[in-house]
Amino acid sequence: TFRYRSVPYPMLQVFDSPNGEAACVRRSRSNTPLQALTTLNEPMFLETARALAQKTLNEATADDSQRLRFMFRRVLSRDPSKAEADELLALETREQQNFSAPGRDPWKFAANDPAKPPTFAKNITPAQAAAWTVVSRVLLNLDETITKE
Repeated sequence: TFRYRSVPYPMLQVFDSPNGEAACVRRSRSNTPLQALTTLNEPMFLETARALAQKTLNEATADDSQRLRFMFRRVLSRDPSKAEADELLALETREQQNFSAPGRDPWKFAANDPAKPPTFAKNITPAQAAAWTVVSRVLLNLDETITKE
């Protein structure tokens, strides 16, 4: 992201980033619907989710619950509760089935450039990569992730 004093990056303005003209001791905090829309639609946030999914699939064990724990610790610095883990693992399963359907191209969602998909371990399918990208988007869009309480 290139930031210029005269033309601030729009995503940073949505999150109340101070302008570059003077030093800022304390930032104001807000929580607006526009921030939620930004985290769901800004390409940078999708690329971040893809990178987190790729890191999780390459570094965590082959067990889905351990992958979720790895991702949770990376994003929230804590382990998921049983209810959170059950819900997110069910989401991952549904999305994997969704992306495995005929006619779907999971690389359009799971790769920054579908023509050059990222490399994963040999047992990872494109549908798994896309499903874990969905799960990482959910974690990155949690209020607990975005705001400091």
